[in-house]
Amino acid sequence: MKSEMNLDLTSPEQVTLEDKVAQFKNDPEKMKEANEFVDELLEKAKIDAEAKAKEQDRAKAEAEAEQGMKRRIGTRARGFIVRLFEAICNCTHTGPAAARPATPSKK
Repeated sequence: MKSEMNLDLTSPEQVTLEDKVAQFKNDPEKMKEANEFVDELLEKAKIDAEAKAKEQDRAKAEAEAEQGMKRRIGTRARGFIVRLFEAICNCTHTGPAAARPATPSKK
């Protein structure tokens, strides 16, 4: 028994895509459901975008705060090391004058 299968894509029963789209657009219930779905999808996308923007802003603020902290610590450490070096290696100052900062002379 040998059977032959034939697939005819041009059968009169087949509805074209344009016809299906036209039928869909003419059905108010389906259009209402489609509009509700699209509105819901857009609302979710808006909420997700706002959450992502807030997260990026928070991450940026944290990075700036961390960078400011590092800069402030670096400045304090540098000042401490300079004062320590001047106290230990008193090469240019002598006696009690080394303990106090130099004051500009008024002329």
